[in-house]
Amino acid sequence: MAEVANVAENLEERNLISKLNEASKNIGPIGKDGKNSYQNYSFQSETAIKYAVEEAIRQAGIRIIPTYVVLNQYDRSSKKGGSNHFVDVMGTFTITDGNESILGTMPGSGQDSGEKAMAKACTSAQKYFYKQLFNITDKDEDPDSEDSGHGGILMATEGQQTTLISLFKTMAEVKDAAPKVVSNGYLEKAGVAQVADLTHESANKLIELVTRHLKIQSENEGK
Repeated sequence: MAEVANVAENLEERNLISKLNEASKNIGPIGKDGKNSYQNYSFQSETAIKYAVEEAIRQAGIRIIPTYVVLNQYDRSSKKGGSNHFVDVMGTFTITDGNESILGTMPGSGQDSGEKAMAKACTSAQKYFYKQLFNITDKDEDPDSEDSGHGGILMATEGQQTTLISLFKTMAEVKDAAPKVVSNGYLEKAGVAQVADLTHESANKLIELVTRHLKIQSENEGK
């Protein structure tokens, strides 16, 4: 009983940032357990990431509570004559230990021919929020310690790149324009030719910009 009491006391003494750091250390790298056969690439599944994060934050004595706001949703006819439903959300995540709280945000997009587009959008937002918050990779090494080939500048993460590509596709659908034209227009504003050339900071700024533009488009369509 004394040992349990000491653990509880130590958890209370640490601040929220310390607890997040502890959780991050306990998560470690997560292997790519998912496979996209159509586009032939492997990925870290939502289930694997959620399981690792849940175990780590539970031990650290913190919770992450998500809420979502729909930015945009619409239907588009598929080439096979069916219909695809698209949903874009902005996830807000409250990180708390019961005493302190920190808020974070992450956009997410989902597409489905049935009723799962909303769930997929929320899942995408949560998955990539976790990946960025805890710097989750599939490597044992710290990606920030490797030579990036850009003078040591921290480049855009896989999660940021995936989010931007999804946002560009959504904007293209909304504007009825070619995805390449939309992405090139935004990338030109950032002074780069491709998503992989963005820095971590410029990628975040671009995510915020495209999300803001999508929200404006959604508000205008609602008038």
